[in-house]
Amino acid sequence: MAADLDVYVESLGNFGSAREYSIQSLLPYVEEAGLKVRVLDRLADDDRAPAALMHVDLTEVPQAYRQIDDLYQRTLNGRALSIHRHLYSTLRLEAGDSHPGPVVVKTVLNSRGRPELRWRQYRNGWTRMAHALRKMVTPDYKERLCPPYRVYASIAEVPAEVWRDERLMVEKFAFASLDLPIVKHRYMFLLGAEVNMRQVYNDVLCAGAKIVSNEVGGAVPDEVRAVREKLNLDFGAIDYFVVDGKGIVVDANKTVGSNPNWLKRNLFRQEFDHRMAEALIAFIRG
Repeated sequence: MAADLDVYVESLGNFGSAREYSIQSLLPYVEEAGLKVRVLDRLADDDRAPAALMHVDLTEVPQAYRQIDDLYQRTLNGRALSIHRHLYSTLRLEAGDSHPGPVVVKTVLNSRGRPELRWRQYRNGWTRMAHALRKMVTPDYKERLCPPYRVYASIAEVPAEVWRDERLMVEKFAFASLDLPIVKHRYMFLLGAEVNMRQVYNDVLCAGAKIVSNEVGGAVPDEVRAVREKLNLDFGAIDYFVVDGKGIVVDANKTVGSNPNWLKRNLFRQEFDHRMAEALIAFIRG
C-alpha cells in the first residue's frame, strides 16, 4: 500500500540520527491523523504517494531529486532547488569594493557547509573510514572544510585569501556598528501557516546560545516575502534584519531546525507547530 506522503531526505542515516529538524515534530501529528508517511533517500520507482515533501538538507538539491515536482501530484519545496546565498544576498561585497562599516565573512553554502560534509562522509563505509583518517591526520580538518563565520571591523581587515576562496563570501554587516544587543527576525512558514519572530542576541553573529529574548514580531517585510517566492519555498525559515524600515535577508533555510528543549519554553512556538501540522495534513489530503 502506498504512503500518503513521501518525504525525501539526502540520507536516511543522517535524518534518522538527527533530533532537531522541525519536520520531525510534525510527522507524529500526521500519523495520528491516520496518514502514512514514508521517508526515502532515493527516488521511488513506483507506488508513489500522491504528495511529497523535499527535505534534502543540502544547499543545492542533487540532480537525482530534481524531478520530484514533476512526478508527484503535489509537492512541498519540490521547486526549491537551491538556497545558495548568491541568489538572495543584497549585502555582498566584491574584492576592490569600498565600505565604511564592519563586514562579515561567511560560507556561500548554508550552515557553513556542514550538511554537505555529513552527506559526503557517511555515504558508505569507505567515505566513513576516509573521514576518520583525515580527522586523525589533520586535527582542524572539519574547520578547514566548514570555515566559521568571522566579523571584521572594516573591509581592509579581510585576509586576501578570503577573496580567492570560492567557498566564502564577504557581506556588509547589516548595521553601522557592532554594538550589542542585536535584533534579528526569523520568519517561519509552512504554506499559509506563518510566524514572524523578533529575537534579541548578545552576540554579533546571533549564536543560539546567546539569545536574550524571543517573541512574536510584526508584519513580514515585502523584501523577505520576495526572497521566499524567489527561492520557491513552501516550508522553511528566513532570517533577516530590519534596517531603515526594510527587511535585509541574511539566511534562508528549507530544512528548518527546532530545538525540543527550547520549544517547550516558547508557548507561541508550540501553537505554531500545531498550525504547521494542520497545514501539512490539509496539504497531504489534497
